[in-house]
Amino acid sequence: MEGLALLALVLGLWILVGPVFGLIALGRARTAREEAQSAVTEIRRLRRQVEDRSGPEALNVTQQEAPPAEEAPKPSSPPQSPVEPKKPKPLPAESIAPTRAIKEPGFVPPVAPPPPPPASPYQKPAAERPESERDWERLIAANWMIWAGGLALAVGGLFLVRAAIDAGYFGPLQRTIAAAVFGVGLIAGAFKLGRSETVKSADTAVRFLPQVLAAAGVISLFGASIACGMIYSFVSPFTAFAMVAAVSVLAVFLSLRFGPLLAVMGLVGAYVAPLLTGAEGGSLLQLLPYFVAVTGGGLALVRLTGWRWFSWILLIGAGIWGLLAAGSQETLAAIAVPTYALILAVMGLVFGASEAKTDLVLPKNGVDPQYIAAGFGSSQLAAYLFWLLAGGLIFLTGLVQEAGPTEAAALAVYGGLGILSAWQRPGYSLIAPIAGATTLVCLSLWAVTSPPLVHACLAAATGFGAGGAIAMKGQRLKAPLAATSALVPAPALFIAFWRDGGLQPNIGWGIAALFMALFLTAVLEQLRRADPGFKRHPGAAAAYALGAMLSLGLAPFLVLDGFWLGTAMAAVSLAIAAVFQRFELPLLRLGAMGTAALATALLIRPGVVDPTTLSTTFILNSMTAGFGMAIICFFAASRLVRNDIGLRRAFEGAAMILGFTLIGLTIRHIAGEGRFDGPFNGMGEASAYAIAYLGMAASFAWRFSDRGMLFRAAEFVAAGIGLFGVLAALAMIGLGDVGDFVIVNLLFPGFALPALLMSGYGTGLRRAGRQTEATVASVAAMLTGFAWVTLEIARSFGGQDLTVFYGDFGWAYSPAWITYAFALLFWGVLRRRRAPRFASLAILITSILKVFMIDMSMLEGVARAGSLIGLGLALIAVALFYQRFVFTPDRQSEAAA
Repeated sequence: MEGLALLALVLGLWILVGPVFGLIALGRARTAREEAQSAVTEIRRLRRQVEDRSGPEALNVTQQEAPPAEEAPKPSSPPQSPVEPKKPKPLPAESIAPTRAIKEPGFVPPVAPPPPPPASPYQKPAAERPESERDWERLIAANWMIWAGGLALAVGGLFLVRAAIDAGYFGPLQRTIAAAVFGVGLIAGAFKLGRSETVKSADTAVRFLPQVLAAAGVISLFGASIACGMIYSFVSPFTAFAMVAAVSVLAVFLSLRFGPLLAVMGLVGAYVAPLLTGAEGGSLLQLLPYFVAVTGGGLALVRLTGWRWFSWILLIGAGIWGLLAAGSQETLAAIAVPTYALILAVMGLVFGASEAKTDLVLPKNGVDPQYIAAGFGSSQLAAYLFWLLAGGLIFLTGLVQEAGPTEAAALAVYGGLGILSAWQRPGYSLIAPIAGATTLVCLSLWAVTSPPLVHACLAAATGFGAGGAIAMKGQRLKAPLAATSALVPAPALFIAFWRDGGLQPNIGWGIAALFMALFLTAVLEQLRRADPGFKRHPGAAAAYALGAMLSLGLAPFLVLDGFWLGTAMAAVSLAIAAVFQRFELPLLRLGAMGTAALATALLIRPGVVDPTTLSTTFILNSMTAGFGMAIICFFAASRLVRNDIGLRRAFEGAAMILGFTLIGLTIRHIAGEGRFDGPFNGMGEASAYAIAYLGMAASFAWRFSDRGMLFRAAEFVAAGIGLFGVLAALAMIGLGDVGDFVIVNLLFPGFALPALLMSGYGTGLRRAGRQTEATVASVAAMLTGFAWVTLEIARSFGGQDLTVFYGDFGWAYSPAWITYAFALLFWGVLRRRRAPRFASLAILITSILKVFMIDMSMLEGVARAGSLIGLGLALIAVALFYQRFVFTPDRQSEAAA
């Protein structure tokens, strides 16, 4: 059975490799055929051109030797100067014959025969090709038979070995030796055939025969090595590993003689060798030096041969083993994996250094597939990918292990290498920003104790800030290094502030942020002196302006707490908007939006207000002041950037969100009697929430309905909170006093005002073309209004106890509902909307049924007669109203609305 496994392995590898060689041969044959066809066509064109030119010249000679014919009278011409006439330039073949025909009427130009159709390079001339079947004969005999013969050779050898096994001639050792000898023989045959003139001069798949034999030999040697260690255990796992690695090296060397696919087999075999030795247990970290050697040798091979797409195999192989090592729980992984990652990064940078001498050209429209395809296989792209891989391995190691000084040192070296490489090679300009972003991610997510983390954050802020500013000098492309120098320090300081003290005020961090803002401002001033107006390097200027603004805003952020943090960020966004209005740098626009979003998030986050320190005075307190200042900053910023519609809407949206949030907090503050943790204040508080947030939803629908999903999401959240307030007010019915006055009571803010706001919300949605959502909002508004009318009748006739919903005053609902139906009908006709008219008819039908089925049994005498008369007059009035305002010819087109 072991022999069958070995035979199946060798046969499977052959079946996988054979078609690959076949595809390569087919592609190369097709390319050769096209080149030959193009050459034949060009030769025929040149031959026709020479024949066309030589014909008229020969005719000139013949005419000079012949006796002069009778000439036509020539027109008089001015005397010519005795200057030797210039030799006429040769005319194109297409223009010679017509010209002679015009000058000499008796001349008939020779007509060239039409060119024959292009022939295949494998096809002989028609005279030598008596039968068209010669092409099929050539294809079968010289191409297909090579692959069929190679496959037959492999399968026949396998069956021969199988027969020997069945006869008892071959044991496990003999089988393995036979496989090795067979592989060596195939490789020797490949060298022999490679020197054959018949093979070298072949224009068919015969010329690929040495590659076929060499590949089969490498597969056989792989099979023998695997059998020695994994199947039969003739040798130790380490020896088997060495054998597989040796075969991989042999395949790489053979590729220099026979082609790149052997190198693919060698590299893949080198990376999977540890899996094919039968070894169990052991440390994965011990193999990292081996993978470094394999990757380095592969990069050297790519540099030597120019097979740049091999770098993808190297990246995948080195990356998979690096990720496995980083995810292990071994103690030495904290040292081995970062070292391995840094070595890979350095090898990648050295590999792509020659292409990185020129400036980096970035796509103009973000992720451009054509740009990526054009750089596929380039050494510069490979360097970037190895750099990203190294950063990911360092991050994963610190995430799995408890990050300590070793990981911090590796991260520092990684950042220093990023700045150094971007300084030395313009094509590596993005290496430094990648290093800065990786550093910030690691510092944010690593489980590091406080003192080392603080030191690492300070080192990152100082190193990237100063190093990027120094490396930027003399660079033609300053923006990437400027972004690294300006935008890394402030987040690094914030990470330290956040993870060191849990966002507790610390004047030391505030002073550090202030110094960083002064440093970045000084660099920005130097840029302004060298480039007034920032015309040459607008990206670098924008980066430093944004970094200075962030650091300046971070200074009070690190000193203040609570909602004042968001207020400080709102002030920073106003400052960035002012700078953007002056220079209109795209990065400043992005920074203004980012700081506005950050300020809004800080002000609406849960627990933003400390109830123990807030004054119990309503409205006139620090919360109102903090939120109010932020709202003013956003409103002022929206006025500054009023020409930029998108940025203006962002500031207006932030101001509105904060405004309605402040209203909600104020409601809770008042309802809780100066405390946020006070008891819920019944229908009054619920109705206040409903009014505030339905008003917010309506405002967003009118102003920002078409400005993206962020505003729409805020609108839906506000509408949901408002609707929940209405439902909460409805649940409070009968649980408290709603007021003693008619209409002027808690039912009006609890239901009437929310109904009006829902109606406005639906109108705003309809203006934005969101018809389905507008219909839902309108239906909700009409239902809420109907609830208000009904509850108001119950309170007016039944008193404070709204649990008594229907008593002796039940008849009073009918006139109220009919009045409400008339109001809806009037509104539907006025606004030309069907939904209010349909709702009106539904309420009228409900009222009719109630009058005839319930009210008639409760009323007697004049009251019953008056009820019926009033109902009849109301129905007649409705009919006349429909006939006058709805069913007129000029209104019929409204039916589809």
